[in-house]
Parts: sequence; structure tokens; C-alpha cells
Amino acid sequence: MQQIFSNTTLTVNQLIEKIDTGELGLPELQRPFIWKDSKVRDLFDSMMRGYPIGYLMLWECPSLEKKKTIGTGTHNYESPKQVIIDGQQRLTSLYAVMKGKKVINSKYDEKAIIISYCPLRNKFEVGYQATKKDPEWIYNISEVFITSNITKLIINFTKRLAEYRTFKGATLNDEEQDMISENITALSNLRQHTLPVFDIKANAEEEDVSEIFVRVNSGGVALKQNDFILTLLSLYWDEGRKEIERFSKESTYPPKNEITSYNQLTEVTAQDVIRVVMAYAFDRARLKYGYKLLRGADFDKKGAVDEDLRNQRFELLKAKLPDVLDVHNWHEFLKSIMNAGYLSGDLILSGNAIYYTYAFYLIAKYRFNASYNENMHLTSLWFFYASLVSLYTGSFESMVENHLNSIKELDTLDEYKRFILYRVEERLTNDYFDITLVGSEGLAVSGRGNNAWNAYVAALNILNARILFSKSNLLVSKLFDPGSDGKRKSLEKHHLFPKAYLKTLGYNDSKINQMANYAFIDWKDNMEILDEAPSVYYPVVCEGRGQEETQRMEEENALPHGWENMPYEDFLVERRKLMAAKIKQAFEVLKNNAG
Repeated sequence: MQQIFSNTTLTVNQLIEKIDTGELGLPELQRPFIWKDSKVRDLFDSMMRGYPIGYLMLWECPSLEKKKTIGTGTHNYESPKQVIIDGQQRLTSLYAVMKGKKVINSKYDEKAIIISYCPLRNKFEVGYQATKKDPEWIYNISEVFITSNITKLIINFTKRLAEYRTFKGATLNDEEQDMISENITALSNLRQHTLPVFDIKANAEEEDVSEIFVRVNSGGVALKQNDFILTLLSLYWDEGRKEIERFSKESTYPPKNEITSYNQLTEVTAQDVIRVVMAYAFDRARLKYGYKLLRGADFDKKGAVDEDLRNQRFELLKAKLPDVLDVHNWHEFLKSIMNAGYLSGDLILSGNAIYYTYAFYLIAKYRFNASYNENMHLTSLWFFYASLVSLYTGSFESMVENHLNSIKELDTLDEYKRFILYRVEERLTNDYFDITLVGSEGLAVSGRGNNAWNAYVAALNILNARILFSKSNLLVSKLFDPGSDGKRKSLEKHHLFPKAYLKTLGYNDSKINQMANYAFIDWKDNMEILDEAPSVYYPVVCEGRGQEETQRMEEENALPHGWENMPYEDFLVERRKLMAAKIKQAFEVLKNNAG
């Protein structure tokens, strides 16, 4: 087998120089720094004591770019010769402290890593107010690495400490002065600390790199395909990676007074964006092939890397990524999800359903020129279907690529509509609603919810059902308004046949917690009665309601008439049928709108 890596050593100073020249890519300087400052403190303490601090894994880039003329830019290299695959946090720590550079925290704010050092005790601490005020400490060791005159720094530190001791009625003796000089010099010399390096060759496939990573990394953490794609973006289009991460960040931490990707349905990750753009721009769902595409693999030549192909594909990526990251596109799309009744992220079990549906939304808009309303209705239908049948779970990538390849052959919006309607109707038949959905693959299961339950709730939202037992006109959909009760307790489900009551009949939790036994209710007047049998509490709930109003309430919430007097098992069977009918009714609404 061809050797795909070699072992070598590099000093910290050599690594820092490689980063400064651009020869070694360290993209983590621009994204959230995971380590706590205490780990950085321990890193320097280990180095000072001569303990090993682990290894680095570097991957040689597929092809070496031509070198710039020195002095024409910040870096001597247009793109890195190597990227770091393992050891990013250690190297980021060393670089940030020794260069006095700030890092990005989990909220994407810049922050300095302040590590303090006491030369007389040879001790490191995370910098805080006490080490800042105490002359015994160097508050920020970055000074030691940045200074051009370490001797002068040592003299000045010793002088200040001696003056402080004198002020306190004490002295700084010669032995202490020698120790200060020796330890600060040793700290400065940590730049010469050597690290073992696994140097992986450019001809190694990502599977090989991932396998090496797993075998060497004691944590056994596997690299994912999106890690490799993000690495390629760092190499050849770092601005694109930054835009992806900005969009992702702002879905959770929005800046004030700006329209951003922030929303109530999903927190976006870089991998989610990559999935969308690979599907939208390249008709690819397998991220493995997405990586090979961007690397420049020529599939007609057994995957040989071609720089021209890589450049062409990056140009396509640069043309298509702005559509994905357009916040107006994003929020128009999210309205389509909400139009399908999915008003909360709590109802969406598969993030992939969101992001592949978003790719379809963009394809319909830009490839087939679908209007906003046409696209919304088609997207709503597809998302409802995809969520209900758990389309994007398990081994779904080949199925998605089949869909994308089929769509690629289409020419008109009408053909695209037929594609959507055919696949939806092919799966959501009468037998699906009457048999599959009421069985163990649908509603006949125990637990707090699955995709079938979530589709039922979405159906209540689509059909404007009012809240069960409520004497108001509030719709179920109002329960999903952000902050409707301060703590979102409105979303709690209650047992229609109370848990305590069923326990007295000998039912276990699995049978008690059947999804058909749950409902959202609003009846605050006499909650304690809800521990009684339905035949006891339901007549109280219905007091003051006419027969027509009671039957309307039951119909809207999929309750069989006379349910309160049914044997529990019979009730479950009948309610599942009505819940499935509600889902079908909502599906028909969405299908008619899309057609």
C-alpha cells in the first residue's frame, strides 16, 4: 500500500510562521473557540513542565497554488499548502496567545485569551482582577511572546516587583531575581517547543484521512463529510465559509435591528447550509460526492483531481450560494413550512426535511420560475408529506439524489408540479390513511409524539381547530405563538383517559401513554377533576354547551361521539381513525392548493 502519511516534528514557532505566511490554514481563528480558558492555562503549564501536549494532524492540499510575489499581500500563499485536521484548538490557543490575537467565542464575539503567569511560583492562572493588580504576576503572557526585547521586559518586571516589595517593607533577593529571569526566559522559549505531526499526503482520500483520525484520536470522534467540504472552502473560498457560518450563527444569535436568518423553527448549522447548496447547485445529496466535486474530481477519469474542474465548480458554488443565504428567500420558505401547519420546531423531528425541502423551494423558484404563491403551496405540500412519512430519515441520500436527477430532466413548472403531486399521491393513498397511519407505523404507538402525531397537530393548525374544552374561540395554532404564556407550558398535552384512572384499571405506562390518548386542552376552572374517569369529568366540561357546540368541539379534535363512555381500548381504535382522517383532510387542503 502506498504510504499516505509521514511522521515529523515542528516547533510552535515554525507552525506560527506557517500560519502567518498562509502556508498552513487555521480557519478556527474565524469561528467559535471551544476550549475554556482553563484548558489554555493547562496547555501552557504542561509545556512549561515538559509534558507532551499531543500531536497535530496536517493534510497536504490537493495541488499547490503558485506563490505570490512577496510583499504584494498579507500572505505569501494564495491558498494553504496544508490544513490542520486535528489539533485545531491547541494550535489556535498557541497562536492566539503568542501573537496576542483575539478568538471568536460561542456567541461569535471577539475575546482575548488572558493567561497570567507568576515567575516566582512557576504558576499559570486564567487572568482575572487579582492577577492584574498583583505585581508578582505577569497579567497577560502574550507580552512575553510579542516583545522584541525579552531582557528589557524581565528588567522592568523585576524592577516593579522590587519597588513593590520595598513599599511593603520587604526585599526581592538575588535568588528570586535569578528565578524570575530564568522562568520568564523559559516561558519565552516555549516557542521552540516541538510537537509531533502526522503529515498526510495530498493523494490520501477523505476516507483514509477519516480512518487515520479515528485510529489516532483517543476519543474516537469520526470526521464527517461536511468537515472536509468546510476545509475545502477554507482553502479556496474562505469568504464563502464565513458567509455560511454567519448565516448559521444569526439563526440563533441575531444582531439587533437587522433582518437575519433568525427564526422560531430551526437553528441552522453549517452542515445544513452545505446540504442545501449541494442539492440546489449540484443536484447532489451525498456529501461524499459533494466533497469530491469541489475538490475537482473528474468522474470520467476515475476521480483524478483537475484544477480547472475545481475552479468551474467553485464558480458555480459562488453563483448559487447567495440564493441559499438570501434571508428573504429563507423567510419566504419558512412561511411555507408554517403554511403546512408546522408552527414550531417542536413539531419537526427531522432537520433534513427542512433543508432538502428548502433546496426544492429554490429549484422551483430559480429553475422553473415559480411564483411566490405557487411555490409556497407546492413546498407546503411536499414538507407535510415528507414529514408525515419520515422521508428524510435513515438511508435517504440515494433517494434524494434520484429525486434531484429526475427534476434535472424537467423543463417546465407544470412538469415540476406533476413530479411533486405524483410522488405525494403515490405514497399517501387511501390505504395509507386507513391502514398504515392508524397502525404501529403511525399513531398506534406510545410516547410523547412522532411524525404521525406532529402531522395531526399540523392538521389541527391547517383546519383552524379550536382548543379542546375551551369556552373561548382560541385556535390550537395560538398555542404555538412565541411567549404566549411566558414558559410555553401551553404546549403540554394531557391524557384524555387520565393516567391515575387508568392505573386503577391495571394499565401500564406504555398503554396509558398512547398518542391517541393525548390532546391539547384548555380548561383551567377545575383541573383536579381531570384525574377522574372521562364519564365523570366530561359532563362537567360540557356544562353550558349545547349539543351542536359539543359535537363541533369533538369533531374538530378527533373525538368519537360518546367517547367518555367507551372502553379504553375501543376509544383508542376509534380515535386513531379520526386523527388519521384529520391528517387526510389537511392533506387534501394542501394538495388542492398546490394543484
